[in-house]
Parts: sequence; C-alpha cells; structure tokens
Amino acid sequence: MATLLWVASVALALVFAYSQQASSFDPDKKLATANWLSAFQQSMGLGTTNTDTLYIIDENTCVCSERSQPHITSLSSYAAEQGIKVIKLKPTSAVAAILPAQPAAVLVSENQQLVYAGPLSKGLACSSQNGFVELVIANLRAGFNSQFINSDAEGCYCEIN
Repeated sequence: MATLLWVASVALALVFAYSQQASSFDPDKKLATANWLSAFQQSMGLGTTNTDTLYIIDENTCVCSERSQPHITSLSSYAAEQGIKVIKLKPTSAVAAILPAQPAAVLVSENQQLVYAGPLSKGLACSSQNGFVELVIANLRAGFNSQFINSDAEGCYCEIN
C-alpha cells in the first residue's frame, strides 16, 4: 500500500510540475494573422532569398532556450545537410506582435511560401525527439509543402517581449 501511495504521489508531483512549466506556444493566435510571412519578414528586416531558408528565432535568455540548444544544433546540421540555408535570429520587440514565443522556427521555401511557423518542438525538454521542423523538412524534400502553422503546441516556451 505504501508503494502504491508513493507511486501516486510521484505521478501527481510530475503532473503538477509539468502544468506549472508547460504553456501554449500561441495562446492569442498571433500566427493566424493575415499575410503573416510578409509581416514576419518586414518586422525582422529580412529580404527574400531564392533558396529554402530556415529561420531559428531564439535568444538564450531563459531556461527553455537553454534546454533547446542541443536541438538547435542538431536541427541546424540536419537542415544544412538537406540544402536548407539556416539563419539564426534574435527576437526583437517588433516581432513580438506576430511571433508569441521562442525558441521558434520559420521555414520558407525557395519560392517564398511559408512551409512552417511555430515552436521547434513540444514538451518540456525541447528535444529533437519531439521536434516538428525535422518532419516538415523531410516532407518538403519529398515535394510536399504542408504550410504548417503550429499554434497549439504545449511545451517550454519563453514569451517574446
């Protein structure tokens, strides 16, 4: 009986800890703004490129960003191996109006179409095992553009101010 009580207590503590640290990536649906990609490019001062480009938006200022660094490193390598240009950006106050949280990724195809916008991964670990971007890149390389706007992910994210 004591073991069962201990297991239940540990499970309850883990659920509580997760609920305290986990948040929705885009609770206000900022990514649902019309012409989101052009607004993002303008707010970040980006020009158009004629190659598939992955923008990783992260500023190593909170625990979520610190946890995501191994994932960012592996994602950057994977994207480069797939012929995708990787550009790392620091979030600005101007981008806070359209991008709710970090670490985030925006993938733009060579013909300037949005392929993906949202968090790097879900969950508290911010790891590649829960990553979204790798799958989107694989689909893009297979000829499929999902135009995936990922607002509903739950995990460890830092609000952009």
